[in-house]
Amino acid sequence: MNENKNHQIMNLFAVPIYKAPMGRQYTVEENNFFRAEMSEPVFAISNYASRNKNVLGSPVLQNLRSEIQTHLNNYFQLVYNTANEVNLAITQSWLARTRQGESHHAHSHPNSVVSGVLYINLDKDDGINFYRNDEQNWYELMPRENNYYNAHSIFVQTEVGSLVLFPSHIKHGVREVTAGIERLSLAFNTFFSGQMGRDDYSNSLSITVK
Repeated sequence: MNENKNHQIMNLFAVPIYKAPMGRQYTVEENNFFRAEMSEPVFAISNYASRNKNVLGSPVLQNLRSEIQTHLNNYFQLVYNTANEVNLAITQSWLARTRQGESHHAHSHPNSVVSGVLYINLDKDDGINFYRNDEQNWYELMPRENNYYNAHSIFVQTEVGSLVLFPSHIKHGVREVTAGIERLSLAFNTFFSGQMGRDDYSNSLSITVK
């Protein structure tokens, strides 16, 4: 049988997942802040989170926040490339701790445009899982080998200092931690801040995120 090699697959409307190294180690003051914030965490279904939901508002983390914002601006330019005077502003931010035997259930982030995770401590083979929305699927086929088209989940490996940005509606989670190591990350949400739409289309909107 002759195989037709003259074909093309076009990835329409791809999901933009952004991964970048922060390029530096955490300072003593930053690490002390992380430990203090997680001294009395709250239970979060299958792991623990900081009570403080505005950790990036702390003066200790202002350099870190500025570096994260630079990556957010880069993501926004690459993905949205808009002519509007608008950007992504950080809304809430919190710390998450996952220990051996714990995990983080599959979830998404409502009331957010782009979410992010900054990795503070984790095992060398750890990372984040992203899940396909299978709610509309009326069939089930078992993949012979997973690829970007047939996989139900995609694992993105990360390292200490990795920053991952992704659309907030994409389901994601953390598999069970099997190593005897405390997994610590900083997560945050964002929203549009600035001018959106067009006056002549009667859909102009001004939003300011404080």
